[in-house]
Amino acid sequence: MDVRVLAEKIAVAITSGEGTSSLLRLIRQFIMDLNQSDSPIMLFSEEPLSTGDARWDGMLAGVVEDFCFHHNISSPNWVFQPERFLDNWWFVTSIKSMRPTAIVETPAALSSRGVFLRRASLVNV
Repeated sequence: MDVRVLAEKIAVAITSGEGTSSLLRLIRQFIMDLNQSDSPIMLFSEEPLSTGDARWDGMLAGVVEDFCFHHNISSPNWVFQPERFLDNWWFVTSIKSMRPTAIVETPAALSSRGVFLRRASLVNV
């Protein structure tokens, strides 16, 4: 699944009222697809449409930037657009006691956008 399809699926899931855990499953599947692809750049080179929720738009950009950083690939320009950064911090978990851990364990490409979740939340077990 490429990032455009991912954004569309997230938009539909948001509209249909699916919860955060369902949306995170889509993100984890995308990350797996990136890691298994022979041409991962093809999965994120084209800018996705907005999901309709700035938090998830920031998440998509942060995930792509983080992948690029760890694979020594230049990030696409769309990940640096201002609308891919949040004005207010978003802690993906609703458990307030987990927020300090999220601040420490969030990948830099996500925390710089104001999106906070443990890196482990981005990995399928």
